[in-house]
Amino acid sequence: DPLTGVYNRRFALPFLQRLIDSSQLSGENFAVMLADLDFFKQVNDRHGHAAGDQVLCAVTHQLRAHLRQDDMLARIGGEEFLIVTPATSRRRAQRSADRLCAVIAQTPIAVAAKTTPLHVTISIGVTMATAMGQTLSVAQLLEEADRALYAAKAQGRNMVTFCARSPA
Repeated sequence: DPLTGVYNRRFALPFLQRLIDSSQLSGENFAVMLADLDFFKQVNDRHGHAAGDQVLCAVTHQLRAHLRQDDMLARIGGEEFLIVTPATSRRRAQRSADRLCAVIAQTPIAVAAKTTPLHVTISIGVTMATAMGQTLSVAQLLEEADRALYAAKAQGRNMVTFCARSPA
């Protein structure tokens, strides 16, 4: 992604397919997360698109800083990010997503044209890919993570929600 310096959709979707294929052989679970900035349109409307770009870059930096080296971060839409965490359990995915929500909410973002920093939050939808005899597709995983993201938005934002299909 030219703005944020992280991967884009063209890299992320084939990466996810390769991970699906390898997890079928290895038996390792992985998490797929969709993270979306809450009320991002208001940032652009109130402070301008240049400030919105600065917010996107700062959030990207915080996300990257709080993910493992093998985790994949991609900006796949305006203010939407795909995070894939290979070889992880549901519990570890929950902790990771909770940590990402907290760090974004707690980190003020300096914007060049503003004297006071901006505060933003993210919502995250998560689905777990398990290698227990299921045939998974990229589209299915993205749909499940997206459904979970919409649930997080509907329940008040600035939170993590798991797809109902994911095992407890």
